[in-house]
Amino acid sequence: MAAYTFAALFLAHVIADYVLQTTWMVVNKKRPIAMAAHIGLVLGTMCATTLTLNPWFLALALLHLWIDIIKTYAMPEGLSAYVADQVLHIASITGIALLAPQIWPMSPLAEVEALPLYYMIVGGVLFAARGGQYAVAMLMGARGPGSSHGVVLGWAERAALCVVLIGGWPIWVAAVIALKGIYMGLSFVGRDEGARRRLFLGSGISLAWGLAVAVPLALVMPMMH
Repeated sequence: MAAYTFAALFLAHVIADYVLQTTWMVVNKKRPIAMAAHIGLVLGTMCATTLTLNPWFLALALLHLWIDIIKTYAMPEGLSAYVADQVLHIASITGIALLAPQIWPMSPLAEVEALPLYYMIVGGVLFAARGGQYAVAMLMGARGPGSSHGVVLGWAERAALCVVLIGGWPIWVAAVIALKGIYMGLSFVGRDEGARRRLFLGSGISLAWGLAVAVPLALVMPMMH
């Protein structure tokens, strides 16, 4: 049951951080009202994915607040702080799921047998696609803005890695990477050295993020059958 609880809390986190969190919340995190609004979303999405109000949600929301305060006030801006922030969030979700695996069985949605599986897939795809977008942007920001089609391609490749690994088709990872390699080879033509380096670095962090998200989730999937 811990894996089912993790899936519900993980999807809630991804929705709160990457779907519902606004630019205003991100830019104004040092203002108490913006931080409170974000934590309200964190609490609300947990209630939404389980249709319950569990006391453990308050504990997880407070952990989320503590992690965000550390990131906002004690960490320098950049990729390393962003990655550390997300690792701490996922670790806190894992800890709550292990301490309170009964969260999901107590939900009225537990009657829908396959729902945690879909939660895991949707959460993984969103985390890989949207989370990876910000990771690439932080790494490449000083090298100039990226193209819109590059952003969409990044979403697609990271989502594809997540789907094939979570779905249990690891052999298709090679196909996704091969297609990316073909795209890079064609894109190198006509670009100067700086643009080629940007493409190489951006592609590397994009694929690395996709795999870093997909592999752990794929390892959890057998616990959900």
